[in-house]
This record gives sequence, C-alpha cells and structure tokens, in this order.
Amino acid sequence: MTGRWLKALAALFAFALIAAACGNDDDDGGAAPAPAEEQTPAAEQEAPAPAPAEEEDAEDAMEMQDGDTEGDAMDMMVPDNPDNGVTSDSIKVGWMGDLTGPTASSQSFNSHGIEAYFECANEAGGILGRMIEYLPEDDQFSAETAAINFTKLTEDDKVIALLGLGGSHISTQLQPDVEALNLPVIGPPQTIDVQLEGDQYFNNLAHYGDQADLATGQIAADVGGIQNAVVMGISLEVPSGTEFAAYVEQSVNRAGGTYLGTQYVAPGATEVIAQMAALQEGIDNDGVNYVTLHGSPGAGLVVMQGMADAGITDIPIIGIHGIAANSIWTEGPEEISDQTFGMHSFLTANNNIEASAEMERCASLAGYGGEHLNLNFAHGFLNGYVFHQAVERAAETGELSRESLTEALKGTFDTMGITCPIDWSSGPHSQCGAAFSLDPGTGGMVPANPFSFYADTFDGEYGLEIS
Repeated sequence: MTGRWLKALAALFAFALIAAACGNDDDDGGAAPAPAEEQTPAAEQEAPAPAPAEEEDAEDAMEMQDGDTEGDAMDMMVPDNPDNGVTSDSIKVGWMGDLTGPTASSQSFNSHGIEAYFECANEAGGILGRMIEYLPEDDQFSAETAAINFTKLTEDDKVIALLGLGGSHISTQLQPDVEALNLPVIGPPQTIDVQLEGDQYFNNLAHYGDQADLATGQIAADVGGIQNAVVMGISLEVPSGTEFAAYVEQSVNRAGGTYLGTQYVAPGATEVIAQMAALQEGIDNDGVNYVTLHGSPGAGLVVMQGMADAGITDIPIIGIHGIAANSIWTEGPEEISDQTFGMHSFLTANNNIEASAEMERCASLAGYGGEHLNLNFAHGFLNGYVFHQAVERAAETGELSRESLTEALKGTFDTMGITCPIDWSSGPHSQCGAAFSLDPGTGGMVPANPFSFYADTFDGEYGLEIS
C-alpha cells in the first residue's frame, strides 16, 4: 500500500470519528453452519502478516504525516493523458452492468459500492491530486446496449479502466475488444473461463470452477458424504449458467456423487412451473436431495417461491454469488431460505474487519445507507480500493495509462479484511470463498465458516471435461 493512500485513509478514519455514521437498512463446507454469535471474526481468519514492502510503505506514511511533499511532487510529475482518461484534475474510470434490468438486484449494488468508495476518496482529495470521475453505464442485461456503452466509455470518455463488465454473455462478446485496447478490467461480477484467456481481467471473485468445488464440499457435509448426494442444478439460461452447471457436474461426479442434470430458466422469467415439475420428478424417481442454483437474487427468489408453491420445502440449496444477497432471506419464503446458502468471496461491514466503519460511512455519504451489509456492495467497494492502490503504483513509473495500470495490477494488494489478501503476480484471480447466509441480528451477511475452512476444496483446475 502506498504512503499517500495510507495518509488519505488515516484522514478518512479521523473524519469518521466525528462524522455521524448512519444507515442500517437491508436490501437486498464442512460442518453445518454455526449460529451467528459463534462466527469466527474476520480479523481472526488467518490473514498473513504484511509483506515487507507494505511495512516499509506504512513506515514511510508515518514519516510523511506532517508534510507529504514527496506525494505532492509525484502528483505534479505524472503528466496528463487524456487519451487514457487522465486530465490535470480528473481520472476517468468506467463500469458496465445492469442497473435497471433483470439482474439489477445484484449488479447495482456492485456499482454502488464503487461509487461509495470514490465519494470518500474524492472527499479526501482524490488520487494523485485528481478527482475520480466515475462513469457507470446501464446495459439492462442487453448485449446490444452493452456494446454501445463499451464504445462510449472507451472511445468517447476514454476511461483508463473498467471496474465491471456486466453479464457473462457481455464479457464473452467483448473479450477481443478488451484485449485489443489493453483495457484493464478490475473485479468483474463473475469469473468465467474466457476471462482466464487474456491479460486484462483481474478477478477477486472466485471462479465458477472454484465455486462448484466449494458447493460440493458444503453438499458433502450436509448429506453425510458426497457419495450420498444426488444433485439437480437450476441455472439462468446464459453462458455463465451453462458453465457453472457444467463445473458442478464435473466436481460432484469426480468426488463420487451424482449430478442428475440442469433445469434452465430464462432471464426475466416470473414462474418456473416446468422446472418444479422436473425437480419433483427427480426427487420421486432418483432421490434428489440437493439443488445448486445459478442466477441473480431476482431469479433466485422466483425459483425459491416456485419451490414453496410446489411444496418442495425439504431440499437445501447452495447458490452462486448472485444468490448471496440479503433479499433472498428477507423476501424469500422462510421454509426455503432457512436452508439456503450463497457463495461469495467478500465480507460485509457487520463482520469484524478493518474496513467496516469506512464502508458504512461511505455508503451513507454516497446516498446508499444500509448497503454496506450487502456482499455485492462490499465487492464494489474493494474494487475501488484496489483501483486506488494500482493507480498510485502505476504513477511511480512516471506515466498513468491503461498499459501502466495493467502492469501495476500484476502484484499484491491490501484488502482491509474484505477478502483474502490479493496476489495477482502469478495469476489474475482469487481462490477465496465461503458459503454465506443472513445474520438476523445485524441484518448483514455472514459466512458459515471462515474462508480458510473452504480453502482445501479449491483444486485450482479450470477447463471442463464433461463426458
């Protein structure tokens, strides 16, 4: 972490002590989950000691508290680069995703977290003496709209990076353009195979293959061994839905369980009668005893209500990160949600982490009070923080560009406890995750077990071998 950011962070926390932090509204492995009061605090989740370079940066920051002349000089030395979104007073960064369409119930919180981080960063003076100009674009889950938005952000606005790229059908479509432009994409809202092919994606969310492995471990614990598992998948009918289902099939079958097949749901569907009939048939004829679920919170609620309406109330669910949203538990049928988990790679502010106070304060400052309790907000907030660190690191080369930012991202990053320490020096993604559910006491999300509990379930192998 750079000295200048530590100084800014210190200022933010000092201000937080006198600012009124507000907002507490909801939105949205191994053994069985422990009760909320028994959760292992995130601060105790075996985070490694800071690397020597980070310790040196911290010491430098302490020395510079009374006069950051070195940081001010660096601000002046980095030239403008308007073709990459860097002017004398601003740095442009974009986001693409669904703010008002069928998956907005998850993607919008990611954007809000980013915006909240930048609100606080700009309040503290921005980055390199420049304000962050955050430019989110709404694609409503449409590939056609996304293509237009991508052109606007990259050619008209000339953003230096994207901190989101929408649904899997969109990131797949735009992959060649992202690579051609040397455009860094930090923390997109899913990790799929195509994002491992190039050099421009930097994922801090576990890959779908990792989430399938995590799900298999949780299923095995819940049914008394994976050999007892008979699993049916329900997925949105999009590329990532097919990919996740294939990874679950591979992971369950390799471990010795049975994967019966996948039922697909169209984006925006409001009923799942046919899918529930197939699920009931699988229960009656083949002994299905677990459901894996892919989709947004909105799609997840449709499936859960369909299960309740069909009287299928005794089958547990484990879903992807899109299912790990507060609304699944606050709005879903209780007889279904009380045995539902969502997989994710981040911790919300109700957990005992370094970022908790700032996440809550910045959410309120940006007009998103209460969203600090949502996992996708935490993901976005972290994306903003990583971008901040990478920009300062890139500036040390004497220029700030898409190319220098991409190179700066190939390293380690502090996470303020929001997720496991990030190391992109050898690969562009993170093997970190847990099964989450809602803690009624705080109104926020909590992991059933610490991230370290699930670490051994990730085999780190990607590429599908389904026969």
